[in-house]
Amino acid sequence: MKVLIIEDETSAANTLRRILAAYDDGIEVLAVTKSISRSVAWLRQHKQEIDLLFMDIQLSDGLSFKIFEQVEIDKPIIFTTAFDEYAIQAFRVNSIDYLLKPIHLKDLQRAMQKLAFLQQPSAPALDYQSIFKQLQFKTTHYKSRFLVKSGKVLQGIDVAEIAYFVAEGNLVVMKTFQNNTFPVAYSLYKLEDQLDPHLFYRVSRNLIIQVKAIFKLTAFSKGRLKLELIPPFPTSIIISHQKAVGLKDWLDG
Repeated sequence: MKVLIIEDETSAANTLRRILAAYDDGIEVLAVTKSISRSVAWLRQHKQEIDLLFMDIQLSDGLSFKIFEQVEIDKPIIFTTAFDEYAIQAFRVNSIDYLLKPIHLKDLQRAMQKLAFLQQPSAPALDYQSIFKQLQFKTTHYKSRFLVKSGKVLQGIDVAEIAYFVAEGNLVVMKTFQNNTFPVAYSLYKLEDQLDPHLFYRVSRNLIIQVKAIFKLTAFSKGRLKLELIPPFPTSIIISHQKAVGLKDWLDG
């Protein structure tokens, strides 16, 4: 059996490797990928080579569900997660298995036995999309406000007041509709998981915008878009063709 491990914690990936070898030394780990982007790239080239995926739910650049928005996967998946049992009842309801960290050999044995059962011709088909929606709903709690500091003063900023977040070197700052700027203690990757995707969208490597901050979208060359924001952004914002497609889908949703 050939497997792919999608896991951003080196120690957790190494532990899973050891347990797989202890369970069956004939299992071959073809690769370990640590992010959504690397997993998508690997799967696009090699997905037909694997028999099984072990997938962490929360990766360094977001929830692993985003992988399935970019590549179709028809291989069985065993999830690994640090979420408590009550947050993952969707797995049991939909006849899919998981390994709760820290992973033990007996847990792997149980999951592999269930996998063998589900691979029988008479077993029900797994509806992954339904599972992802249910699990994401149970495990996602979007922020409603941010605590920021201005001098010695701390204040809460409701997300409705936030126009956009921008990365400036190693610093991420929040811009409000009142044109106030505050540093925040989160990377844009972390913010993507904490912000409601119906309200916020990452239009580039260094910018996440709120839908109401869009002042104007103008067609640009080669399928790109020129974006103007409220409050005004200090430089021109040109959205790549790939991001422009996603941005229009988001606005049309």
